[in-house]
Parts: sequence; structure tokens; C-alpha cells
Amino acid sequence: MNLMFLTQVGGILKPFAWVFGIVMNAIYEFVSLMNIHSIAVCVIIFTFVTKMLMLPLTIKQQKATKLSSQMNPEIMKIQEKYKGKKDEASMRKQQAEMQAVYEKYGTTPMSGCLPLLISLPIMFALYRVIYAIPAYVNDIGEMYGTIADQIMSIQGYGQAMLSFVKENGIAVSGLKPLIDVVKGVDDITYNIITLTKENLIDIMYQFNTSTWEAFRNVNLADAESWLNTIDITKVIQNYSLGVSVESIQPVDVAGFVALVPNIQESVTEIISVNSFLGGLNILNAPGWSFPGIIIPLLAALTQFVQSKVAMAGNKQQNNVDNPAAQSMKMMNYVMPLMSMFFCAMLPICVGLYWVASAVFGTIQTIFINRYMDKVDVTELMEANAAKAAKKRAKKGITTGSQMAEVAKTSTKSIQTEESKKFNNAYDYKNNPSSGKNSNKGAKAGEYKRSDVSYSASSISANANLLKRNFERQNAENTENTEKE
Repeated sequence: MNLMFLTQVGGILKPFAWVFGIVMNAIYEFVSLMNIHSIAVCVIIFTFVTKMLMLPLTIKQQKATKLSSQMNPEIMKIQEKYKGKKDEASMRKQQAEMQAVYEKYGTTPMSGCLPLLISLPIMFALYRVIYAIPAYVNDIGEMYGTIADQIMSIQGYGQAMLSFVKENGIAVSGLKPLIDVVKGVDDITYNIITLTKENLIDIMYQFNTSTWEAFRNVNLADAESWLNTIDITKVIQNYSLGVSVESIQPVDVAGFVALVPNIQESVTEIISVNSFLGGLNILNAPGWSFPGIIIPLLAALTQFVQSKVAMAGNKQQNNVDNPAAQSMKMMNYVMPLMSMFFCAMLPICVGLYWVASAVFGTIQTIFINRYMDKVDVTELMEANAAKAAKKRAKKGITTGSQMAEVAKTSTKSIQTEESKKFNNAYDYKNNPSSGKNSNKGAKAGEYKRSDVSYSASSISANANLLKRNFERQNAENTENTEKE
């Protein structure tokens, strides 16, 4: 079952899809001037144009990757230094030292992911445009619209089309049949099932070559004719229309029989526009047979080459001590295989986009890597640090001088100071001889009844430390009052 979304997308993706829809429409009109009417060619050119539009994000991503290759060894040394240390002081020290490294390189832990996060809605919008060509390309929309107008003029087209959709395993997002009331020639009131023109175009855009052949089979003498299999009861149940079968206006079978010759030219044009590789339809799933299998194989191969080229400049990819690098290396083999599997099941237009995207992405990466090889990492660090400092200044945030001071302090000294505070308070309450009068000793004995051993970094230890300091202060105040 194919699930496609052909009406123009709304929500957060709408502005992105609208822009890319304009681009796709302009491309189709341009190639049409050269007497080329092929969606496949438009998808390839469209992929190239969108890759160029996203070039700034790609360069930013490559810069982040280059900085990471230089920065990650320092981060790994810090992580190794504090490996196995789970106390609060060590964790604070590790965080401070890592933050100092990020400030040194003028970056953040999330900076490398930012371009990817920005590109995600763009990528989703791209897919929606490719899945909904008639909704964005005017000439293609008119081809389907011409047929839709003729279908809507036939009595009972609603239940007929919904029955055909069900029998051929077609699912369309947002398909909502409506019920209208009309009067027949004999003044009898009927319910009719209606669909919007957009719904009909959504449905017909999923017709591949075999589906069109089935749709044009309206010979009533043929047992396989879809007009002989219309089941209004199932239509009412499937869409919960809440009307009786008897109240539905019957289908004008003769109207559909007369329709087929009138749409032959439009259907032939549509099949031609959707054709690829001399006979394949871009709306068909290529499967595992020749020549369709070429698309899944090309998708896997091109994505594998792209991943290899992308990782060529990353010095950390062969580091066996870097789990992230090893995971990425594994993904470089798994993802191409997954692409091949999905491309075999999805429409050819999707696989064609993946292949074109990988090819253009590889070419882009080669040139960007050559450019990045000439970029001095020190200059890149300084530029990033300057930008980061400027942003902090605008927000009124001071530079990380305090963080750097913390980074210079050893973990041992931090633990020693914490231990001193804790032990001094503990000794004061548990050693009566250290007090100046017997009342302190009595209070110490009272504390012993609930004496518990706490970890120096625990919340309980900090709470008891505050409690002891408070009791000591009260004891000193009492002593001073008695002396007075």
C-alpha cells in the first residue's frame, strides 16, 4: 500500500514546501521550453538546485567537523582523566575543564548538530514536494485536473472512485468524503458522495501504469472490470458516512464507459511524463527485477561513496578509542544497505532523489574538503571564539574567566577543602573535650544517638553539615550570653 500526501502541506513545513514548490515549477517550465517533459529530469535538476541552496549549511557543518577532529582528542583526555570518578567535586572539575576547551575553540557541544537541526524541516519539505508534484507544478496539476473535472461530472463518481481506491490499495492522507442531498428527475431525494477536485488529483497521482490500465477497463462484459465490483455498502462502512445504501444515488455506469475515450490522450501524456529508463514509471516501486533494481543498487552505492568521502578528512574516524567514530564507521555500511532495501519498496521518484542527492552531495563534499584543507584551524578557532565572545557580550554574559580558574584547580585540592569543612564540623560535635564547657559535650552525646556515616558528596552530608554549623553558632551565642 502506498501512502502519499499530495495536497500542499501545511503547518511548519508550509513555507519551506512553498518555496521549493516554486523552484520545482520553474524547473519544469524551463525544461519544457526544450521540449523535455519528464518529472524524473526535473527531480534531478531540483535536487541539484536545493543542494546549492543548502550549501551554506553544508559548509558550516564541515567547519564544525574540522573543529571537532581537532577538539575531540582534548575532550577524550579530560574524560579519561576523570574516568570512574563519580563524586560531585570531580564531576564539576571535569565539566569546568571541558567547558574551557569548548570556549577555547569557540564552540558548544550542540554546535555541530545545529546545521542538521536546521536542515531537517527543509529535508521534510523537499520530500513533500517530490511526493506532491501536481500540487506544486502547474502543468502537471492541469493534466490531472482535466481528468478530475470530467470524473466529477459523472453521477455517483464519489462511491465509484472510493470503491476503486479500496480495491487497488490506495490510501490518501486527509481524504474526507462528504454527503450532499440532491433531487432526481423523479423528484426523489438522494444522498450523493462527493470528493473535492484536490482529493481526486491526490488519488490519481498514485496511479502507476498498471493502475491506469485497470481504471480504463470499463468493459461491462469483462468480469474483471472495476465497474462490476463497486460495493457501496463497504464504502459507507469504511468512511462511516452514516447513510443507508438505498438513499445513495446510483452510479452512472454509462458515464464512466463514455469517459475512457475522452481521457485517453491525458492519460497517455501523464504516463509519458512519469516514465523513466524507457518504460519504468517513477510512481512504481522498482522491486528486485531488472531494470528497476538499478535504482536501489545506485542508491546504496552512491550513499556509501558519499559517506566515505565525507569521513575522509576526519582524523578521528579510525580511532578505536572513540566510540562515536566506531559507531559512525558502522553506520557507513548499514545505512547504504537500508537505503537499498527502502528504495526497492518505495516509488522510483524517491530512489531517484536519493541517488541524485548522494551524487551531488559527494561532489560538494570533495570541493568543500579541498577548501577546508586550506583553512587554518587556529584562525577558525579565533574567529569562532570572537563570535562567541561577541554573542555573550550582547547578552551581558562575562567571559569564562571564572571557569578557567576553576579548571586550573586540581580535583585533589577541591576534595581536601570539602573534606576539611566536613571533618571539622564532625570533630567539633563528636569530641566533647574540644568544647569550652560541658554543655557542648552533652549536645555531642545527643548527636551520637543519631550518628550516621554519610558520603562527603551526598545531600545528607551537606544537610548535616549545615545543621552542625547552626548548632555550633547557637552554642557560641549561648556561651557569650552566659559570660555577659
